[in-house]
Amino acid sequence: MIEFNFTFKGMDSSEAIKNYAEKKFKKFEKYFEGLVNVQVVFKREKFRELVEVIVSGDGENIVAKEETSDIYEAIDLAYETLEKQIKKFKEKRKEFRKGKTVEMVSPELEKAYIIQTVKINPMSTQEALEWFEKNKDNFMLFYNTDYDKVCLIYSEKDKPVIVVPEIS
Repeated sequence: MIEFNFTFKGMDSSEAIKNYAEKKFKKFEKYFEGLVNVQVVFKREKFRELVEVIVSGDGENIVAKEETSDIYEAIDLAYETLEKQIKKFKEKRKEFRKGKTVEMVSPELEKAYIIQTVKINPMSTQEALEWFEKNKDNFMLFYNTDYDKVCLIYSEKDKPVIVVPEIS
């Protein structure tokens, strides 16, 4: 869900500008889990149009400020700036999650089974299928970039099966 807050300074409030900005910045909702708050400040100073946007979601505040002679152009530039920052933030979060491993095993349970560490490579579904077919393993774990999840491939009756986990 996404919430918008618009502020106009030095200019009259405009539904057309609000709608244009809302349509643009609504696209950021897909990058966040949970509530996203977008605060947009429109300012007019002499012959300059300024747009300041703060996107808050997933515990992060991402800010862009743009200044041009046209308010719509400033909105477009702010959108491009924010999109780059949000994608960078999402990649950092993905990298952080990849490197995070926690193993806690009590000594008496350790004898009942074997723990094996597996390196998980990020790849698309198609790349994973090709790799699996080529290497003829029993199964393969991989980070599926199509679903942004760790997935499993195994073979059943000479046909690959891809398991995409869902939290219940």
